[in-house]
Amino acid sequence: MKSALYVTTKDFCKRVRFGALLAVGTLVSGPLLFLIITRLQGLNFDYLKQDMFAYHFAYLGVSWIIFLAVCLHALTGCQKICLGLPVPSKVIATWLMLATVALVIVLQLVTNGAYRVLFFDENWLTDYWPLLGPLLFITTLILVGHYIFWSLHAPSFTRVAFWITLIVVMFWWFISRYYPNGYQAKIVPWSHVTLWEFVTLQLVSVVAWYQGTRAFAKVRSGIAVPSPQWQQMQVWWNALLTGAIPESAPIPLSKRTSLARLHWRDSCHRAVIMGGTLFMISVLAVNLTSRAEFGTSLSRQVEGFVIVTMVFSFIAAIIVALLIGEGVSASGRTEMKRFLAMSPLSDNDFNATLFWNMIKACVLTLLLIQGGLILSYAGVMFLEGPEIFNGDLNLNVFAGLWVKYTIYTVIGFWIIAANMISILWTGRTWFYYTMIGVFFGGFSLFMGLASVSNRFFRTNVIYSYIFAGVLLTLPLLIVGGTIAAYVVAYQKKRIRASTAMIASLLWLVSSILTCYFKHPNLSRIDDIIGIFFIAALLVLIIAPFATIPLALSWNRHR
Repeated sequence: MKSALYVTTKDFCKRVRFGALLAVGTLVSGPLLFLIITRLQGLNFDYLKQDMFAYHFAYLGVSWIIFLAVCLHALTGCQKICLGLPVPSKVIATWLMLATVALVIVLQLVTNGAYRVLFFDENWLTDYWPLLGPLLFITTLILVGHYIFWSLHAPSFTRVAFWITLIVVMFWWFISRYYPNGYQAKIVPWSHVTLWEFVTLQLVSVVAWYQGTRAFAKVRSGIAVPSPQWQQMQVWWNALLTGAIPESAPIPLSKRTSLARLHWRDSCHRAVIMGGTLFMISVLAVNLTSRAEFGTSLSRQVEGFVIVTMVFSFIAAIIVALLIGEGVSASGRTEMKRFLAMSPLSDNDFNATLFWNMIKACVLTLLLIQGGLILSYAGVMFLEGPEIFNGDLNLNVFAGLWVKYTIYTVIGFWIIAANMISILWTGRTWFYYTMIGVFFGGFSLFMGLASVSNRFFRTNVIYSYIFAGVLLTLPLLIVGGTIAAYVVAYQKKRIRASTAMIASLLWLVSSILTCYFKHPNLSRIDDIIGIFFIAALLVLIIAPFATIPLALSWNRHR
């Protein structure tokens, strides 16, 4: 038994290694790079240090989502192994829970330790950055999540209602720790965990552990069955997402349609559920619970809602890209999945089928997240009543704000998701590491050259040209790489000449129009640099139309 758990633990650590490094590196390097850039540009953001607590909830939300995503990715690979181990169910379930809890605790301690070294002073735990309370809460939340996850194999409407109520009550209890004097008083850090709070969290953890082990045992023994009402609802939901027609005579499908449905059910379906449904709920919960933080003005709250939705959409784009991108390769990324690689379709038809599935998944995910934003507005209307239309909210301004941020959200989501998928669909681990190394290495080189030129040539006229040349390196590489991808894709007949011409025309027109409205007067070198960065950002919109066919063909013909 010990040897089996040891091998499983070793496999879990191997699966989680890269994700953990990437998660901690992202959370630490993001604020650090922002600080370095502001210092190099001579900007003064010292006032941000006066209110570090204002970023505490943002850190908690982002770190919890990233760390739990890392755990889910590792557990997905270990789940089948754990179900077949010659070990009692209670031991396996306990190991799964403890492995997840230990990983999240370690990642939180490492990240907060780095923050202490880089950003915080010696009074950080008591003054503005509580650690023990949120750590105990996320531990309890993970155990409750395990219980809910294994109970999802035998769901019913009553249980789902109970789980939703439990999660809402837990988050309400957690937020109330920051308002010890009531919600009308000022928010304060949860710096001291009382004995009652500690006992409450431990009690919930023990109950969740016990119920989770029971649910896991039922799943392992094969007696976990959904209720009849839930099964009927599941048939309807699958029909809605997959287009399958339940209880109907079989209809002959074309090869391309059959492949599209298989690929959708294999990877895209899960991506829509996790990236769309879960983030829709997250957007709704964060907007309604944090609307007081956006200000007393209704217009400020509405603007806060769309910004939160945009941020969560970008995070969802990463989750969707990881799930869809990893879905085409077999375990270990040694080859493309057999049913995809051996499908009786030409490369162009194969690429187009998977590409349209990706677009469908992105559109559904964005619609679900926008549904969370609409529900947030409905919740505010319900809470405020008819007085909402008599306040300071101008409907024309509101509509313009919504349209503007929706366009930003769609463009940002597509750039992140499509370009990440184009990298992941190559199916080669060394290529992933190369892209990450090029990005961070290029950024480090940029920062080093900028620092050296700032130190030695600050008063010289050559400084502006050196700095401009360094800044232009990144956009020129992006544009040049995209042009090269289109040339290679056309030469290999993965795209048509009309596709390349339309993409080029759209890029040129959008770049010219954007630069005309953003930088009408090219009187400074900063305006010229801004034009190149805008052009590079816009070229990433059309890049996947060439890189994805190349990536799929490369992966398919190993």
